[in-house]
Amino acid sequence: MEEMNNQFPWAQEQPTPTGDPVIIAESAPESPVPPAHPVRTFFLTGKKELVFGFFVTLCCLMMANFTLFGGFSLGFSIAAVAYILCAAIYLLSTGCRLTLYSGLLLGLSLVISAGYARSDDGVVKFILVLFLFVSTNLGLCLMAGQQRRQEGSVSSLIDVTRTLFTMGYGQLPRAFRGLFRALRGKGSLGRKIGAILIGIVIMLPVVGLLIPLLTEADAAFAGLMEVLPEINVWEATVTVMFGVGMACIVYTRSVALRHRPKSAPVEFGIRKGLNALTINTVLCGVCLVYFLYLFSQLAYFVGGFAGILPEEFTMAQYARRGFFEMAWLCGINMTIIVLAVLLVRKPEGKAPLSTRVLCLFIGLVTVFMVAAASAKMAMYINSYGLTRARVATELAIIFLGIAALTVSVSLFLSKPRYMQVLVITALIMGAVTIWADMDTVIATYNVQSYLSGRLEEVDLDYLEDLSDGAVPQIALLVNDSDPDVAEKAQKIVDRRTSYWEDFREWNYADWLADQFAKNN
Repeated sequence: MEEMNNQFPWAQEQPTPTGDPVIIAESAPESPVPPAHPVRTFFLTGKKELVFGFFVTLCCLMMANFTLFGGFSLGFSIAAVAYILCAAIYLLSTGCRLTLYSGLLLGLSLVISAGYARSDDGVVKFILVLFLFVSTNLGLCLMAGQQRRQEGSVSSLIDVTRTLFTMGYGQLPRAFRGLFRALRGKGSLGRKIGAILIGIVIMLPVVGLLIPLLTEADAAFAGLMEVLPEINVWEATVTVMFGVGMACIVYTRSVALRHRPKSAPVEFGIRKGLNALTINTVLCGVCLVYFLYLFSQLAYFVGGFAGILPEEFTMAQYARRGFFEMAWLCGINMTIIVLAVLLVRKPEGKAPLSTRVLCLFIGLVTVFMVAAASAKMAMYINSYGLTRARVATELAIIFLGIAALTVSVSLFLSKPRYMQVLVITALIMGAVTIWADMDTVIATYNVQSYLSGRLEEVDLDYLEDLSDGAVPQIALLVNDSDPDVAEKAQKIVDRRTSYWEDFREWNYADWLADQFAKNN
């Protein structure tokens, strides 16, 4: 008994009513739990992060200044290219690697960014900012392996917002705790540098507010400011405020992509689904309607390929009706295909073959409709020339056709990649549009068609409303045999003046127009 008490000290002897001792074991004390490792609330920051933070701040300051005070021209190109390269080089230096898809995304982002120094088309440039936002963030996310959704699916685009908000805004405290710890680790010098940087950020807005007020209040101070080198305090203040704010998000996003633990992938899908007979019955009805519709309208659609205009239509009615029909059909058909594949029961992890074949027929119908609409639009352009609306329409037709074909093919692939194809296609079309310059293409086609006799007249009033990319082509008409055309073209060229004040606002189309204006 004594030996038991020595081995189990929590056991005690208690007498029974009969006087015999009995052992009653109290609850054994819990074994000591080793202390858990504290959860790190900051990202490790080394020399690479400090160097990256310095260069990314310079890039963001350039981006803020060149864009806010120079517009979307050469300055934006320089800043955007530097920004993309800076983030990509940092991730590569820390062990991340480029895949084919992420490399294409970032490469096309660089091509589009450089194109801002080529074109003077403000509308196209504004739209392509969204393209750059998607491609850059998605490309960096894929480089770091932080994607949570299948790369080839529509839901993969959600990783773009996750990269900005979850990795950017959401990780600001952890990124800057690591940065401040790294500065403290450098001793008193690091602490002084950090304190100075914070002071500069706070000081600039205050100085930017005081100097204009003092200049207005005191003539002597105003005279002193005129003697000093000219410094636009307002521009410097706005640049620092926006640039530093942008740098904080970009630095945090990139560091979080590298150091934040990877999350589990998200699987999206419906486990049970509807019986294939139900889905196929619906698809058979849709296919029958399309078959009868195409048969009844065969001559109407094929006429576009043959260049024949139906008697009951004008050229404008024929082209516009075809496009809007195609757009609606394409949207409806893509929705039907996606819902059918999503909702059908998948006994082997993929839609039944019968369902995929029916969806393929609907996709091919869409491709045919897209091709017919494109042929009719080509007839329209050949008769009346190019406009921005017609170019945009033709680009939309081409994209929808590629979308229909890609989705149809992906039905029979083990790993669908349709979203990758569509994203890359959109970026390539954007790069071609900005480098070819839409207004230059429109003016070139219309002027050359007029000079060759394909068009009876040229609409100079419309060409005048285009950007400076149209001026070199308009200048070709100043010696036209028609005096009215020559006079109007000369007036348009004479009204052309230089619009850039420094390199930030420069673009090639504007410069070329200025050269033609000076030579005429």
